[in-house]
This record gives sequence, structure tokens and C-alpha cells, in this order.
Amino acid sequence: MALAVALLLAPATAWAAPACADLMPSGAGFPVRDLVPEDLVRLRDIGPVDNNQQYEGLFSVSPDGTHAAFQLRRGDPTTNSFCVAMLVVDLRPGGAATVVDRGGDFLRLRYDFRGRASFPSGFTDPITPRWSPDGKWIVYRRRDGGAVQLWRAQTDGSGSKAITNSIDDIDDFRFTADGRGIVYASKPELRGALAAIDREGLSGFHYDDRFAPSASDRPFAPAPIARAVRVLDLANGATRPATSSEAALLDQPSMREGSWTVARAPSGATASVRVPPDALFSERGRLTVAEGGRSFSCPAPECADASYPWWTRGKVRFLRHEGWANSVTAIYEWTPGARDVRRLYATEDLFLGCVPTGETLICLREGSTQPRRLERLDPGSGRRDVIFDPNPEFAHLRLGKVERLRSRNSFGAESFADLVLPVDYRPGTRYPLVVVQYVSRGFLRGGTGDDYPIQAFANRGYAVLSVDRPREIGLRGTSDFEKASRIDLKDFADRRSVLEAVEAPVRVAIARGIADPARIGITGLSDGSSTAGFALLHSKLFSAYAMSSCCWDTNLAMRVGPSAARIFYAMGYPKTVDQSQAATAFWKEIAFTPNAGRIRAPILVQVADTEYLSALQTFTVLRELGRPIDMYVFPDEYHVKWQPAHRLAVYTRSIDWFDYWLSGIRPSGREAEVARWDALRREAAAPDPR
Repeated sequence: MALAVALLLAPATAWAAPACADLMPSGAGFPVRDLVPEDLVRLRDIGPVDNNQQYEGLFSVSPDGTHAAFQLRRGDPTTNSFCVAMLVVDLRPGGAATVVDRGGDFLRLRYDFRGRASFPSGFTDPITPRWSPDGKWIVYRRRDGGAVQLWRAQTDGSGSKAITNSIDDIDDFRFTADGRGIVYASKPELRGALAAIDREGLSGFHYDDRFAPSASDRPFAPAPIARAVRVLDLANGATRPATSSEAALLDQPSMREGSWTVARAPSGATASVRVPPDALFSERGRLTVAEGGRSFSCPAPECADASYPWWTRGKVRFLRHEGWANSVTAIYEWTPGARDVRRLYATEDLFLGCVPTGETLICLREGSTQPRRLERLDPGSGRRDVIFDPNPEFAHLRLGKVERLRSRNSFGAESFADLVLPVDYRPGTRYPLVVVQYVSRGFLRGGTGDDYPIQAFANRGYAVLSVDRPREIGLRGTSDFEKASRIDLKDFADRRSVLEAVEAPVRVAIARGIADPARIGITGLSDGSSTAGFALLHSKLFSAYAMSSCCWDTNLAMRVGPSAARIFYAMGYPKTVDQSQAATAFWKEIAFTPNAGRIRAPILVQVADTEYLSALQTFTVLRELGRPIDMYVFPDEYHVKWQPAHRLAVYTRSIDWFDYWLSGIRPSGREAEVARWDALRREAAAPDPR
């Protein structure tokens, strides 16, 4: 028994690596110093880096409300790996954080996409720990080189172990109603579908809707794949198929995990958010109370877009997004039966996964210059208490000051941008400026996709604009995404709306004498890359470009595959064989190839190996014309990159690229690259050979 316990508590191999010794933050003093790209790569994270990926399930609170559990993760670019641990934190004043499990792989999210099952991504797969009824242990998902299993850890840190031995990844789980078992889901049919594809490959894959050429040279299994649900008996380890009522537990939200639309008061009354059937957000709607056989709605206008209600002292509190471009999170209180509500608290900080505990909220919170941390908030008094700060040393790094700029474009769409001044900013001095996109809510890290390190740019002497794109034009009039896409595409209304939202704060920075109009760069991934590409063809503000995905071009249908091509055709994109005047005019507005002759600005492309095919037409055409485009392809990557070494490489090369093209700085340590960039500059300056 003693040997078994010793083995159980022994650190995993990844944890034993020297780089993991500092996974837990220390209380030691930290010197004030400049921020460098490595500081952002090595931030300790709770939940996904992208704060728009998932708002709930990033931590959970114990049944008695005294403790919280979550996964802590840190990337190590030197070993290109992650250090991972499960923590339990005492929510009481002065409470300690206990490591209850160490090790395991970094889990990446797979999802169904355009009819293809288990589409891979670089997104973090959120890990939600769930508490035993007595609060003495937690269960969570973990992988150690094989399939994702369920693990159990004692909340006092005395041990952890795997409790399943599944052939297939376990995707989700819940405790049974009596707490004696665990209901869990996997997809064994996916294994069979992939095996069938392997067999098909022996005689050649049939090219059909299963293909996404820009993502894989193999067909995907068709979606959806049915999930199999089983029940694990915690007493003896036996499993059996779940009943329908047990399987339904997997779809139930939990207030203790930050996911709910209904709250029950001690009196039995319920407060709920009545979500319209065509709502874009599944947790927002009209606040309604049911009590004593009658139901009545809150008449105040603020209650029309309420979310996450909870009871306290016979009153209902709720969250609401409001203000300019819905950038404010507010907390309101309503006395059932009253006509008005009272706003208790409002902030432009971002809340994630909040859990009510009496009159307070436990939330993951982040601000523009504050990475995510676990806090307790008393909305009535405004008091905030930090429960767990994963990155205390960050407060000692030198940061550029942040100012929010607001604008409304010609389409009537509100947007905002966070202007980050260079460290040691001197009024009257004009600086090079870099635009980062396309969400600017919460901590300003690296933009959507986390490829462009905002504060590292500020420490290198750049002004930065982190732009939050305005709401899509089409979605202002319909919740049908296909209809909205057709509206967006008509006269490229949405692309023009976003470009105006980007240009407006750039012009403000120029007018205020902050930005040098001759030294402005723009970056982007996904929709941000689309904005940068559209700016290349329709704006004169930008002198250099860096893209993490590339590019709109006339080969669109070929690279996305047959099923996705039909979706684009339905939106209004021309077919490849369409040579009409209308099709020619369409591509002239958005595609690189028809405009290649007039493109002179330098373009850096840093893409995943699963997406570089999408860039080849643009890259080839521009290089044939001697235009300054350079491309780097990262192995085993996806739309959003996940490997720490790659993240650091993208960070540093982006900074050096703009140093070279905007400021004439020849970065050290890149002699071969700089020589190539010199050649690109000479070619771009040469007369057009045509």
C-alpha cells in the first residue's frame, strides 16, 4: 500500500522537467523590468487563452461554497511543451492553493465543422473539474499519451489516479443524481469511421464532401457522430449503458460551474431568463420570476437582455452586457414586482465563469493590463478580493498605458479600439503603430489567435491599436447566419464596415501626433486577416502587413472542398467557372490575384501546415511579380497555433518584420532572413517588368 501511494504521488515526467518547477507562482519579490515576448508565452493560464472561446466551466465551486478547483497551465517554449496541474483553492480569506494533481497532456479542442466530424484545432479544450457530493475529491478529464480518461483527485492533495480505461476519448461527464456513479460520454463510432477511411485509402479516397483540402489530405468522418453514454459505478469500477434520464444529465448546466439560466430561491421561487427562439445568445433574454403558481416578467428595459440570474435576500441579481458596443458588464438587482431595477456595479473588465456565493460572485476576471485571475466581487460595495493570481510577477513588468477610443462608422455600427502607448512615451514624438485584431475585450495579450504581442510591441517602441470589430452588418437584421452572410457580402458591406472601424482610431492616433502616418502596420488572423487583406486593396493607411492566415483569392472553391464551396456559393461567391463581368468585378474587390500588379506593400505570412495551401496562389502570383511577400509554415498546427515554441517564433518574427519595414532596423540573429528581406525590398523597388 505504501508503495502504491508513493507511485501515486510521484510527479509525472513532464512535471519533473526543470521548466515546470515554476508552474506554481511564488511569493518572492520581482524586479521591475521590460516585458519581452517570452513573458507572454509563459503566462500561467486558467482556461483557454482566447477569452471568447468559452465563458463557463473554467473553474467550479465546491458544494459548500468554500473551495474552487481549476486546471493551471503554462507553456514552455524551450521544450515546446506544457506544464499542467489541477488546483484546489480555499475561497476563505487567506486561503491556500493546493496542487492535487500534476502532469497530463495539453488537450486541444475537436469539434464538428461543416459536416466533418472531429475537426482538429489549436484551441484549448476546457477542463471542468466536478466535485463529489461531500466535497472531498474532484473528477476531471486528463490524457497521458493515449485516450482521454477520467481522473480522481483528493482535494487535500493526498493523491490522484485514473478511474477509467476507455479506448475512446471521454468528451464529457457528470455525477449521477445520487453521487454514486459518473455518467460519461465518448464516441466509439468515430474510431470505426476512421478505420473505414483507412481501409478506403488502400484503393484510393473518393474526393467528396468529406474533404477540406486546406486542412487535410485525407477525408474527414462525416458528422455528426453519435455519442455513447455509460455509467461508471464508483464503488466497484463496473460500467453499464446509461439510461435516457442519466444521459440527459450531460446536457444540464450548473451554477457551480458558471453555466445557468434558471435560479431557485429558498422559498421555491424561480428566476429564469426567457430566451427568444431566434436569439443569437443562448443565455440572454427577458428576466422572469415564477412563484406560487404565477409567473411575471421584469418590465424594466434592462431586463430584456439579462443573463445569469441569482437570488439574494429575496431579490434577483443578474448580469448584462451594455454600453458602447456592449463593452460594459453590469450587475443589476430587481425586486420581483417592481417596475425598475438598480444597477449595482459596472466595469469594462471581462468576467468569465462567474459563480454566485451568497451576495458575492467568484469570477475569473481580466482587464486590459491584468491577466486572468480568480477574484471575489461584492457588487453592492464594489469590493474586490484576489483569491488566486497565477501571474503575480506580471505587475512588475513595464507596460504601455491603455486608452479606449470609441467610434461609429457610416453604417451606424459602434466599435472601439484600445490604444496602447509605447513604454516611455513622450508627447510630441511620433511612433510607428501596429494594428492588432479583432477582439479587444479583457487582457490585451496578442489579439485573436494570440500571434501579435501587444505589450511586447509597446516595449519595443510601438504604439498599438487593439481593435474590436463591430457587430456584423447582416446580424443586425436577422439571426439566420446564411441570410446574414448574404447581407454582409452585398457590396462587401461588412468588410467595409470593419475597415472603417479600423481606420477611424488610426486616424485619431495620427491626428493626436502619436502615430507616424508613414509607419503603420496591420496584422490579423482569420477575420482579422480578411480585414488586413481588404485594407491592402482599399486603404492607403498601411505600409506593412503580417497575416496568420492567407488569403482571399479566386481559387477559394478548390481549397475549401465541395461542401464548403456550396456554402460560399449560397452566400454569393462566384463559381470558379464564372467568367462574367459581375464575377470579375466581385474578385477585383477582394481577391489578391486580380490586384497583384498594384500590390507593393510587404506582407509576412505565418501559417499552419494545415492551411498553407490557401496561401499558395497569392504567394506564387506575388512572387512571380517580384512583390515583397515572405511565408513561414509551422508543422502540426491549425487555424489557431498551440505550440509554445511556435508562438514565440511568430511573436518575435512579427516584431522584427515591422522593425525592418517600418523603422529600417536590421534585427540581429536573423541574418539569412534579413538578406532575403533586402532582396524583397530591391525587387519591390525595381521597375515593373511587364
